[in-house]
Amino acid sequence: MSYILRSAGFAPGGSPSWPLSQPPCWRGFAGAPAPGFSAATVWWQPGDVLALDFANSRYMREGGTASLGAVLSASRTSPATWFTDAGILQPFDANVPAITDRGLYAGGQRVNKCRNFNANPTDLTGVSKAGDAAATLTVVDDTAELAAAGLGGICTSGMAFKLDNSAGSANAQAYVTGNSGNTNPHTMSAYMRSTGSARMVLSSSGGTGWTNSAVYTRRSATVTPANSSQQLVIEAAAGKIVWFILNQLEEATFTSPPIVTAGGTGTTRLADALAIPDFAALAAAVGFADGFTVKSRVYFDPAITVTQGIWAFGADSGNYVQGYIAVGGIPRFRLATGGTTHFALSAGTWLTAGWKDIECRAIDGAWQIIATDLAGASDASSFALPALSVGQIGRILSGTGFEMNGQIGEIRVGVAS
Repeated sequence: MSYILRSAGFAPGGSPSWPLSQPPCWRGFAGAPAPGFSAATVWWQPGDVLALDFANSRYMREGGTASLGAVLSASRTSPATWFTDAGILQPFDANVPAITDRGLYAGGQRVNKCRNFNANPTDLTGVSKAGDAAATLTVVDDTAELAAAGLGGICTSGMAFKLDNSAGSANAQAYVTGNSGNTNPHTMSAYMRSTGSARMVLSSSGGTGWTNSAVYTRRSATVTPANSSQQLVIEAAAGKIVWFILNQLEEATFTSPPIVTAGGTGTTRLADALAIPDFAALAAAVGFADGFTVKSRVYFDPAITVTQGIWAFGADSGNYVQGYIAVGGIPRFRLATGGTTHFALSAGTWLTAGWKDIECRAIDGAWQIIATDLAGASDASSFALPALSVGQIGRILSGTGFEMNGQIGEIRVGVAS
């Protein structure tokens, strides 16, 4: 079973709103079947109009099982990568949503500033050695170790970089071509394994501590470059060997899934633009204008220090209703029409990482947000909903650059009751 099937429900304050021995059907247990469906077939909750269970690869639209394409359109004109629940890194072609049993990854635009061939190197293009003269830097076959780390689907050649300082009496370094370009915070990462102390730094700006892992482990560190010429550096202590692959340098305060590079001047993974197809027709057909609910299950990571868009329904940047996680771990529900924000309800503040549930009720005079472990909030004011012509997943309408940048396990949309 996946985590979606194991999880319990939630209610204001975080306690389950039903006996754990009788979980609701939207957690993967059969409930009252819709006409034409057996109890074994139905996994969504009565009242749901849309159900997107990414982690279990099952989808529903207007009471019937549906294909992914019927509930989600994807635009991202660049490849991407994302992890399975077992930590296996998988590739995704352009315009294919990054979905595994870990859920959907909806990411913002990122540039890997490294200029080497970071996944399938054939030579040392973009990488150079410094430090102890006795050290060597080569490209070697490390197929078995890469596969064991779940990287075989990306590092298909099985080749990796090897900085061998076993004969050295001082530290040795492998410099990766590609400068920071500015002094904004950057996050560097790489998969590394070693025979002893090794680390990753951004030239003279700091980085990870000295570590030792016999298997490939992704290391990362966020630093502020001392100048615009800082480079990612892999360093091996005297007498040690370090192998590395999928090195990455991105202008951000947290790491994103690996971006494969092939030389050049930096490689861009474009932002995900995910939407519900024919949303306007759906909203009109089922009566969303009279009110609706959105229940989402997301993974909260305190390391992500930007606004994280989960869903947004509306017309444009001044007319929307949307759910997101504000900076600081605050689940928030917001309504705006005519460019005026009517409310931005905050459920509370999450402090610890983990899977969380958020329910937003878009009902005139009974606006409400509740979330796992938090008190929730409501507003009894009367406001009209905006035109519901667009339905977005993994981002919000009130600005650009506010993608989820994390995991969405499930989203369900239902009519107001």
